[in-house]
Amino acid sequence: MSARNGDKAAGSPRPQPRRNASMKNSADREVCPKCGRPNARLIGRSETFPVLYLRCDDCNHTSVAPA
Repeated sequence: MSARNGDKAAGSPRPQPRRNASMKNSADREVCPKCGRPNARLIGRSETFPVLYLRCDDCNHTSVAPA
């Protein structure tokens, strides 16, 4: 049986499950420029300009912030 456990450990590692964007903790959040609460989520990034797109969970305001 130890051979089976050894073979299993030598196999390819399981891929890590992806985290949902809504599962981010408060350390990953930004301050909303409209209401001032730290509940703005990152919803996108610009490829051409160094900006981030944020949406606040409290006031539902979408804003653009420098990256």
